[in-house]
Parts: sequence; C-alpha cells; structure tokens
Amino acid sequence: MRVLWLFLIVGSMAQEDMDRNIFFFPKRSVDDYVLLTPTMTGSLNKFTVCLRSYAQHGRSALFIVGNPESKIHNMFVIFQSTLPYSKPYFDSSIYINNSQVSITAKADILEWIHRCVTWDSDTGVLQHWVNGKVSPLAVLQRGFSIDLQDGISLGQMRRNGATGWDPQASFQGEISDVHMWNEVLSPETIRQVLLNNRDINGNVISWRSLSYTIKGDVIVQPKLY
Repeated sequence: MRVLWLFLIVGSMAQEDMDRNIFFFPKRSVDDYVLLTPTMTGSLNKFTVCLRSYAQHGRSALFIVGNPESKIHNMFVIFQSTLPYSKPYFDSSIYINNSQVSITAKADILEWIHRCVTWDSDTGVLQHWVNGKVSPLAVLQRGFSIDLQDGISLGQMRRNGATGWDPQASFQGEISDVHMWNEVLSPETIRQVLLNNRDINGNVISWRSLSYTIKGDVIVQPKLY
C-alpha cells in the first residue's frame, strides 16, 4: 500500500513532483486556495497555461495571476461556469487586466476537463483549448503584459472594486496538471500536454516540480485516474 505524506500545516511551503497527485477543494470558501510560486517574476508578453479540473456545476475560478492583496484585481484569470440546464456545454471566461472574453465549449462534466489558454501581447490573440479542441480565436488586451511578482493562486478570484477573494467565485472540486510557459505553445505541443507527456513541462509553473503553499482546507490526494 502506497503511503502519501501530506503537509497539512496551514501556510506551509512545499516543493514536490505532483504528477501522481491532485489538489482537492472540498468546499466553497474564500479561506481555501493554493498559492503557487513561479520560477520567474518578471513580466510576460506571451504565455500558455494548461490545467485539468473536475467539478460538477457552478461558477468558480480555477487560476489567477495574483493574490488577495494584488493591486490589479484580475491580471489573468481562468473562470468557468457550468449549470445543470446547460449540460454538456459550459462557459469559460478569460480575464486579462480585468477585461474578459467568454467562450462556450462542450465537455462531459463528469469527466476531467483539460484546458489550455494561450495569449500573445503583440497581437492580443487568445486561444482556448478544451480536451484538445480549440475554440474560435479572440483578441484581448493587446499590448499589455502579465506581472508575476504577486504569484499565482488556484481556486479563487478577486472581487471587483473590493479587497479579498470573491465568495461567489470560490472553487469546489479537483485541480491537477497545472503548467505555465512564457511562450505560445504549438498545437502539437498542446496535444502532447493533453496526453500528459512527462517530457513537456512548464518553465514558469511545472506540476512536476511545484512550489506551493496551501491556504485553508485544500487537500493533496492521489490521482484516481
């Protein structure tokens, strides 16, 4: 029987290969999130973010550049909205500098959803991939740059015009395979990330060498798939 040692001290820092693990958010709460430490803290003019999530329905944030005290509320956010009457479709809202685009995609909510978001500041072109299929292109915040100095958070989103996390956006469910690159990945590379190719890892955030701090009640669990 494989024994998994968990770091359950609130606010403790860990660095490990998370390839066989997930973050489990058992309830919706502004007290529960994971703060990731990127390998670089400069500004990004282009990037790719990929992750997997598993949640039944509701409105919740998955990934945000920043923390509860960041001056820019929504530097970059991946937000999902899944409602019972809309199955198997769901909406993803992508925020850059508090501006957003909403993209509708199709996936079975009782399966893990793998998504990647790419963005290039030179053109503003944004791509949204869901389970290997790309949505129509969008343009968002051409000429802006993403500042990583406040870190990256999982499971929360800033409240517009107020301090702290938005309680209506707190995530409940499972998150895994989080990677971030300082470049726009090619379609073939994104397909390899979908297949969980161990040779392809983010150079800003790598799930296989992850520096993170758990805040509140978030549990590291073994993958069951």
